[in-house]
Amino acid sequence: MVNQRGSVQRVSGPRSTAGRALRIAFIVPPLLALIILLISVRTPAGPSATVAVAPSFDGPRAAAYARQLADYAPDRAPGTLTGKQAADRVAGSLSEASGETVQRSVFTAPGPRGADVRMENIWVVEQGPSDEAIVVLANRDDVSPGPGLNYNATGTAVIVELARDLSGVERARTLVLASTDGATVGQAGNQRLLEDLRAAGLRPVAVVSLEAIGSRTEVLPIRFAGTGGVRTPELLLRGLEESIASQPAAGEASPASPVTQLLDLIAPVTPAGAQVPFLNAGVAAIQLGDGDGGVGVAAIDEGRLGAVGAAVGTLLVRLDAEPRPSPPSSVYIAVSGRVIPGNAVALLAIALLIGPLFAAGQALLVGRPSRAGWSAALIVAAIGAVPGIATVLIARATNLAGAIDTPPGSGWPRAGVVAVVLVIVAGIVAVAIATYLLRYRFRAPLPLVAAPVIGLSGAVLLLAGSPASVLIAVPALWVWTLITRPGGLPRLVWSFGPVAAVGLLIFLVRGADLATLIGAAGTGALPAALVVGGSVLVGAGVVAALASDA
Repeated sequence: MVNQRGSVQRVSGPRSTAGRALRIAFIVPPLLALIILLISVRTPAGPSATVAVAPSFDGPRAAAYARQLADYAPDRAPGTLTGKQAADRVAGSLSEASGETVQRSVFTAPGPRGADVRMENIWVVEQGPSDEAIVVLANRDDVSPGPGLNYNATGTAVIVELARDLSGVERARTLVLASTDGATVGQAGNQRLLEDLRAAGLRPVAVVSLEAIGSRTEVLPIRFAGTGGVRTPELLLRGLEESIASQPAAGEASPASPVTQLLDLIAPVTPAGAQVPFLNAGVAAIQLGDGDGGVGVAAIDEGRLGAVGAAVGTLLVRLDAEPRPSPPSSVYIAVSGRVIPGNAVALLAIALLIGPLFAAGQALLVGRPSRAGWSAALIVAAIGAVPGIATVLIARATNLAGAIDTPPGSGWPRAGVVAVVLVIVAGIVAVAIATYLLRYRFRAPLPLVAAPVIGLSGAVLLLAGSPASVLIAVPALWVWTLITRPGGLPRLVWSFGPVAAVGLLIFLVRGADLATLIGAAGTGALPAALVVGGSVLVGAGVVAALASDA
């Protein structure tokens, strides 16, 4: 029922027309959206070609090369003399293995300590009849003092061995095998490689990156996300999964968990991985493996390295024969060889808002909250939006001032300490203003119905930022409209628990922190509407906690 003050209360009585309508609003739309989601789940097709590489990939030889490189130049950090020595050695190896002229590109980019250092990319081109290029790459650098055996001497060794195996093979497209620099401090090396290839008249259509692929037991992660929800084509993801599955000794390789992928959609900040700059530029790209910078000794498995190398070689041949490689696609979630379209997830998120919207509309039609109470609630909600607005403004100003950077080994932008402190201060000031107004200025009670109404407004802002981000608001709105508010301390749990729970998921499971979120907001990777919408939702929680039960 809804009382005359506009408070939302649980409806009882199976014969109540309002109760039946409310139950229909909460159950039927999400159920239909869930059915659509289940129907939309599909198994993507891999590359149409079934050609397999002859089993010539030499795992022991690749493992031996990785060990030699790690012994010869254990510290391959960008800008170091030993890093330059490693580049010379890999260049000689690629030239010998492929019989092609080695291309070298020297550039400068921020190094481990933030100052610009010398970096160098190296690659060979196996020319085909087309200017379309299939690119396979591995970063060569590691974190000082190394030795970077698994990260990423293994990836480099596979590149060299593939250059030997695929040399002279008849192909429909050009093949590029590259050893890049600077992956431990960002994506400057991969971005530069893309620019150099395009400047040379090549058009990359598919990119495969290898990173830390020789571990004995670890599951190899598959990175396929770009900025803002861009995903690698399903064909490339499926092709990699099929190629790995065809080599039992390659072990397990899989994308991140569905929960983590969903949180990526909810808070779409810049992901890590060499695939990111290529996907952002409209080139299909994927990364197999992920590492920690290569500090410390990590044993490698010759059998697994050989199987992974053979699988990657198979994938390259299949991609070469694919009639039309696809460009990067829209959002999806990959689960056990199947994909869930992002549109289906967004539809389910929006359907989950229909019940709270119906309940709030019912309350507004029946209840008569006072104008003074509504004014107080709206002012509280406006103050609740202040931290979000301040965060966006401070983050953008911080970015303009050059105080947002990308830490070594990460694709995530981060803001400095000053920006974090300013955001916290803005939140404290907003709380202080709200406390003062509530204690000394407002006399009319806040209507409880204002909480879901304001929460729905926050959901609209979240929707503008990212459709899946609406899921941030769903738990709170369902609790506020379906569960009668308790008294005493449990009232705070009822008001803020659902919001805090989703926030903790984003912070803990997604691996984000305040500096990362501020940095992402400053660079635009995290939409401003999402930040402000989340802040408005917190303001709605304040209204829910302080509203009158009358």
